Amino acid sequence: MKLPETISLIRSAGVPDWFYVADGGLGAGECLGIEPSGDGWSIYYSERGSKSRLESHPTEEAACKAFLHQLNRNLRESGRGEIPGV
Repeated sequence: MKLPETISLIRSAGVPDWFYVADGGLGAGECLGIEPSGDGWSIYYSERGSKSRLESHPTEEAACKAFLHQLNRNLRESGRGEIPGV
């Protein structure tokens, strides 16, 4: 799964836009992010204007899968349900 498909799945599941960022930015507050990096793809946590790298993956597909799993865990922990099928 590529990033556009991943974002489509997240949006169809009703995940609030402020809960994640997929353009390499910092988001509107504390959120999970995904971006291409020099060595593949990075998943990071954004808070207080900085990024903390959580994981690194060699391919977009691997990063998207990990991003969905991390986002799902964050959703469950916050009591917001989960993304179906993840």
